[in-house]
Amino acid sequence: ESIPMKSLSCYNDYSSQVTCTWMENSEAHALVGMVLYQRDNMNNKMLCKQQAAHDLHEAPESYVHWVCRTTKSNFGMGVDDTYSFKPTKMLQEELNVGLFQNVQTLPPQNLSVILMSSGDFLLTWKAPDGSQGLGNALDYEVTYKRQWESWEKATSLLLSNTTHHSLGQKDLVPDSSYVARVRARPGRASGFSGQYSEWSTEASWETPEGSGLQPRNLHCLFNGVDHLTCSWEVKKAITTSVLFGLFFRATPASAEEECHPVHEEALPHVPYVVQSCEIPVSNSSSQSQYHVSVRAKTEEKVIEAYRNIKVLPPANVSVTVTENQEYELRWIKHTLNYGFIKQKYQVEYWKNNQNEKVSLRKCRS
Repeated sequence: ESIPMKSLSCYNDYSSQVTCTWMENSEAHALVGMVLYQRDNMNNKMLCKQQAAHDLHEAPESYVHWVCRTTKSNFGMGVDDTYSFKPTKMLQEELNVGLFQNVQTLPPQNLSVILMSSGDFLLTWKAPDGSQGLGNALDYEVTYKRQWESWEKATSLLLSNTTHHSLGQKDLVPDSSYVARVRARPGRASGFSGQYSEWSTEASWETPEGSGLQPRNLHCLFNGVDHLTCSWEVKKAITTSVLFGLFFRATPASAEEECHPVHEEALPHVPYVVQSCEIPVSNSSSQSQYHVSVRAKTEEKVIEAYRNIKVLPPANVSVTVTENQEYELRWIKHTLNYGFIKQKYQVEYWKNNQNEKVSLRKCRS
């Protein structure tokens, strides 16, 4: 029930005067005002006047309040007055609907996934209820994705006149949880047209484990202008020891190049990271075909030998007492191949059963 009708209240003096009060939303009044009519033998437009703000308890900006009056001569038991509201503007929209050109079927039913002996996964479903008049002339859209991915990034397949589809191992990532859904619309051969149905209920399945060692799910997308973006997944633990690079050839005769830089992003709920790199593209054509490869890179580190010498410890360390009652330490130094290299010695001594040590440093050629 609308606000004007819900708020409408009328009373009379049982002689000639009829008074009604009602209200309408201020914003609605600004867009399309309402007019109150009293129906007796004919529809009579009542004369209405807006109530002053100081006479109201509600905030005046929220509602517009009206007082309407009219006169009548017929009063008595069994005599009812009927009131109605009409907008000040014509509010109407019309449409001629061709049934066969505006079809939206119910969603497909009984979507299920079966693991076949070949290792492929077979998706099957039934045509929606009430679509028998369309025969087999239905188009289907099947989308599938891993559980944690958004539907916007799901793989989409367009199929006609079939209620099954096989997904091969090359279409799926090992050791992953997948979910699929399907929807239908009339095909051209049916003589009907319209829009897709709502999505079916989802079906889910698990793919078997792979080795987990190799990079997986390598795929590339061209932006149509100047960049080919490739991404792949690798086990997070492996990336702590191995760096992966993306290598590419623009043509079979081109020299192999490495893509820089490689970006990395963690994946939710799985022990993998996704790495990606953008390959710059120039002189693209419909015949352009890039060969890309992801593989472990060989890391190298240059260590200067003369800056990283660790001499063997001195040999035959001995202690003798001199005539002055001093102690003299002697040892045989390790001889280096180059006599001009000086050696530095560090001597430590301490009392037995005590941890505190005294350290002395002395340079000797």
